[in-house]
Amino acid sequence: MLLVSAWRRLLVAGVAVAALWAAVVWVAPSTPSMGTAQPSTRVAARPAAAPLPDGGALRAVVRSGVAAPGGGRFDLFDVASQPIVAPVNGRGQVAFYATVLRGPAREGVFLAEAGHVTKLAAFGDNLPGGGTLAEFGAHPLPSLNMAGHAAFCAQIAGGRATEGVFLAGPDGLQAIALAGDDAPGVLAGVLVGFDSPALNDNDELAFVASVRRGRDLLDVLYFWNGRRLQRVVAEGDRLLRTGGTMAKIGGPALNNSGVIAFPAAIFKGPALGGIFVAGARDLRLLVGAGDRGPSGATILRFSERLAIDDEATIAFGAHLGQDGSTREAVLRTGAEGLTEIAVEGAPAPGGGRYAGFSPWPTVAPDGVTAFIAALDGGPGQLAAFAGTAGDVRRVATMGETLPEGESIGGFALNSVAVAGPGGALTFATAAQQQGERNAIYCRCPDPAR
Repeated sequence: MLLVSAWRRLLVAGVAVAALWAAVVWVAPSTPSMGTAQPSTRVAARPAAAPLPDGGALRAVVRSGVAAPGGGRFDLFDVASQPIVAPVNGRGQVAFYATVLRGPAREGVFLAEAGHVTKLAAFGDNLPGGGTLAEFGAHPLPSLNMAGHAAFCAQIAGGRATEGVFLAGPDGLQAIALAGDDAPGVLAGVLVGFDSPALNDNDELAFVASVRRGRDLLDVLYFWNGRRLQRVVAEGDRLLRTGGTMAKIGGPALNNSGVIAFPAAIFKGPALGGIFVAGARDLRLLVGAGDRGPSGATILRFSERLAIDDEATIAFGAHLGQDGSTREAVLRTGAEGLTEIAVEGAPAPGGGRYAGFSPWPTVAPDGVTAFIAALDGGPGQLAAFAGTAGDVRRVATMGETLPEGESIGGFALNSVAVAGPGGALTFATAAQQQGERNAIYCRCPDPAR
């Protein structure tokens, strides 16, 4: 029970970050950007996704102790209990962050496919323009697309910049944005830091950058269309349609049509914060704090990250308030309106009741939502689920024995269940006692060998 209690406290802490945004000091407004982002200048070819039935095999694609590319052995897949995200594409490729023991590259971003692991980028790698990759641990959340390209943040040693956003592809590493560069769309602004980027199949990226302008430090949401970096919206922008000004901006999600979804706080607006869309669509508030959910409960706050599918339906975590009590929920908003996927206290598929949820849900391009939940009275303390409203299914349970005889260990603190195309799904487990190993599991199109 101590494991579940600690796990749930960390989940709540992740969601509660949004509640703190309302106390952010207002920054003098900059020029508003209400136009849509320009479309991509190139579209990456999309390899065909392998079909995967709901009952696809669940296997560990990588474990601690396994040999790492370039020497040493994998150790951890997280940093100080930060969320573990291992995105999977329709080819069964899984991108992940890992630390390495007794190897020249002590940490990096790697790609697992069909039982083999390759390096995408690692500590000590040379960068175009000078310097080497130094640290990945501040933002160990890589993104992956259908072509097997990955986007991530990393710190830099020995170069003109100290940090950057990078895209790893067939031509090596490409620097999308570097600390110290002029901030596009912000007069006299300088890029000083970055949050983890979102990536789509067109090699387009969306991310939040910290921008220094005089004495002010702003959150600015940027979109990379394959050729140039575009400012989408910034902290302090006046929200002409909604009212108020943009405050702190959470982690964005990006679909293959260039639609960006993100949570943000609002200063002196109709709500303290909410879920916005932008990019290929006009900037618009979709759901605000204080809105009523499908059951009549009030939405109090949102998860710091969310997910979007190719139909621009958005999945997010929320805290709901009703009759003086609060409960967690996984919600979706789209053409059908606001719907509940899972709510704390409701019966969970396979037995028990939901007792808490992972830091945020994810969604596949086809709309399948995935999340990890703590359970009361179920066959296991934690489980991974996936599905749509009214048709959520249990994918894996802590302690479950797989058909091949392998037992799934304890779920990692703040592990995120990542939904991919064709029913693919990943999650991470952590060693609980001597002899166990950390691992990343995948229900993948291609079996791990």
